[in-house]
Amino acid sequence: MIRLTGFKALIMGVLALLTLIGPVFATANAAQGEEKILRVHQSEPPDVVDPQKSSFSSEIAILALNYEGLTRQNDQLETVGAAAESWEFNEDGTVQTFHHRDGLTYSDGSPLTAENFRYAVERTCDPNTAGQYQSILFDIVGCEDFANSLTVEEEGAATPAEASASPAGDAYETAKANLGVKAIDDQTLEITLNQPAPYFPTVASLWVFYPAKQELIEQGGENWWKDPSLQIGNGVFQMTQYEEEQLVGFTANENYWGGRAALDGIEYVYQGESAVALEAYRAGDLDMVDLDPTQLPAVEADPELADQLVSYPVAATFTLSFNLTQEPFTDKKVREAFGYAFDRETYCAIIRSGDCTPTLSWIPPGLPGSIETDAYAFDPEAAKAALAESSYGGPERLPEIQLFYSSDDAANTARAEWVAGQYREILGVELTLVPTESTALVALRKEASTFPQMLLVGGWIQDYPDPQNWLSVYWKCEATFAKRFGYCNPEFDALVEQADAEQDEATRMELYEQAGQILVDDAPGPFLYNLSNKMLVDPSVTGYTATVLDFEWPGQFTSQLTIDKTAP
Repeated sequence: MIRLTGFKALIMGVLALLTLIGPVFATANAAQGEEKILRVHQSEPPDVVDPQKSSFSSEIAILALNYEGLTRQNDQLETVGAAAESWEFNEDGTVQTFHHRDGLTYSDGSPLTAENFRYAVERTCDPNTAGQYQSILFDIVGCEDFANSLTVEEEGAATPAEASASPAGDAYETAKANLGVKAIDDQTLEITLNQPAPYFPTVASLWVFYPAKQELIEQGGENWWKDPSLQIGNGVFQMTQYEEEQLVGFTANENYWGGRAALDGIEYVYQGESAVALEAYRAGDLDMVDLDPTQLPAVEADPELADQLVSYPVAATFTLSFNLTQEPFTDKKVREAFGYAFDRETYCAIIRSGDCTPTLSWIPPGLPGSIETDAYAFDPEAAKAALAESSYGGPERLPEIQLFYSSDDAANTARAEWVAGQYREILGVELTLVPTESTALVALRKEASTFPQMLLVGGWIQDYPDPQNWLSVYWKCEATFAKRFGYCNPEFDALVEQADAEQDEATRMELYEQAGQILVDDAPGPFLYNLSNKMLVDPSVTGYTATVLDFEWPGQFTSQLTIDKTAP
């Protein structure tokens, strides 16, 4: 989800590294031929590419090309029809019915029905799946009960059949049968909600609703998603190539309901070293490349590259994440001290070369539910005072603190060392740096038992423009994400639950803002910055619109049909 890459320290090794990855780019070029193939740089390989299990942006970037939900968001961030052409709520807002388009098929021409979407919901809620976005569907009647229908001992069951054969199998089967989703007929899906949820039509656009085929999942087993022949989807593109940690290739879906894409295909080329990726772009082997902040001064000073630089804000907030179940971050005063001691202005302006804006709250400015605050702004004296007031009394009695960060690119080490220097100089705290390969770090972050003690950086990228997505989905006690690092505040939960069901928009926003203030006051981990994407895009690439949703590349969600590539 977080991509931090480098440049200057790696220049001397660029030619050698290009030699190592040359076969990847050569394969991409050979496959391209005369076809219009968009080659997009990706710095982090996916950990898992399963619609009901994935949660990180590098994973979703793949899934969103291969599949499509019941709805989607257009370039104005309006929720519009996708597989479903229309939908409505019942009178009290607790039953939502989706009506599918006529003649929907998968990319292979096989029928796509409401049952496929019903299965996607069931599989997301199933405790055997235990997907990373499972809790986003807890608005559906029975989903949370189904997710919790196995005991701790039974959670190792590999299949629903094993679960049903366990001592609590009856509870599992009963919860499964009571799940509030029904395929009324091939073109009608009915979802029953625990309470009114005005944002739910947009939830139906997310990967938890992507209709991966049940028979292909069962055929492929645990790692079914690595085989493109089993990833038969209904998206604008179809995955046709999967080379682990190197390349994922797609071709245009000829059976897509909205028509054929302008491109013949897309290739994601994985390269963690930003210097190597930039050289590949210069050589014409990539059409879009993600820039590390350290590369920006040189790019902006180059007249040709500066003209190809695309900059746009993304709806994302990044944090210095703490594991709140581990000392010393169980102590709020310690967390306050670490918040006061972080110089966000310098970090954005100097360390990140101006690609971010400092923030002290969670929801980015200008978005519904955002609040203004000066809590825990940079103040070295307040930082020292807070640490002195903690149960530890000062730096001498603190336990070892390990700062984890992605080691795929040398520039990340420079940033981690700067952060460690801040805490050494201001608080007298010596951090232990733990460089970790990005795929391994993603896996650590997905489990409460392995979530890092301290992480540079964590955060959230907006799924849809509603405070419910920022607050309820991420921070509620029951949320998958909050459970990872141990945040839970019943007062916060009560406010967002009331806001989620509130029909009056003004009252709803007021409740979310109150919850946002509680979150700031709790100091779960310093809120650091909001990001602007900085990418180089070849002039031959046209027909795309960059939105705040497009974290991985401009147009990734809203321009799939129209993005094109012409001769330079």
